[in-house]
Amino acid sequence: MSVAHNTNNQANNRAKLAGEHIRDNAEKAQDAMRSGLNSASENTQRFTDQVTQAYGITGEGREELTRQGAQSLEIMTQASTMLTRGVQDLSREWFSLTQERLQKNVEDFAVLARCQSLPDFMAAQSTIMRHNLEQTIEGTRRIGEVATRVANEAGQTLKAETKKASSAA
Repeated sequence: MSVAHNTNNQANNRAKLAGEHIRDNAEKAQDAMRSGLNSASENTQRFTDQVTQAYGITGEGREELTRQGAQSLEIMTQASTMLTRGVQDLSREWFSLTQERLQKNVEDFAVLARCQSLPDFMAAQSTIMRHNLEQTIEGTRRIGEVATRVANEAGQTLKAETKKASSAA
């Protein structure tokens, strides 16, 4: 087995482990968010009950206050869900970029190993540096596109939910 092939396998294994770690962390963040939203829902209900008791709000006023609280919580839930998906999308894109970079590093190492003279080595290194810069710029662009898309989707969802809640009131 060649050194380049062995290095490639090791790089792929590290990339897979990193991807699993990112996925696990995203799932933990989702679980924490769900738990936090459930807690917020319970706290909102308790707060609503306390406010209605303290101010003697009954009947229709209490129902309206409860409805508004539920709508606010729904809006927060929708936006949080969108942002969580966005973090997952960013993680996937980052993982993809990492895999591509590792694969390219293995290929570059093989090119350098085949050089038989100092001028060949310098030319190969120059080409590799240029490709690294191009790949970095492309990766930054891709991450920026995903982040922009996520922010736009979350903003549109929040805006639509707020509009829907306002028109229902």
